[in-house]
Amino acid sequence: MPPYQCVVLPFLKVIGERFIMPNWLAMTIGPLIFSWRKLDPLELAHEVQHVRQWRREGVMYVLRYFAASNAAVKAGKDRYWDNEFEVEARAAADTMKKKLEGGTT
Repeated sequence: MPPYQCVVLPFLKVIGERFIMPNWLAMTIGPLIFSWRKLDPLELAHEVQHVRQWRREGVMYVLRYFAASNAAVKAGKDRYWDNEFEVEARAAADTMKKKLEGGTT
């Protein structure tokens, strides 16, 4: 079994847009990546980084993720875009983008 598993459930789009955020695409819980459509390589790299974060943080991941969102808000920043876990996941996607473009890293 690979270190992660993608679960595509189209009906999740409506639920996620209502309860998570309007542009919601995927959510990672442990090694499971739930999305409402197949992810492209950059989106997958982002979510696989969240799988790594879950492994690193263990069950405390959820609490630490929300604490990072609260810290961002207290600093006058965005709860999602400035969350340190999301910043790290976007960096993983950027690394994948460079690899796909033939760059090094």
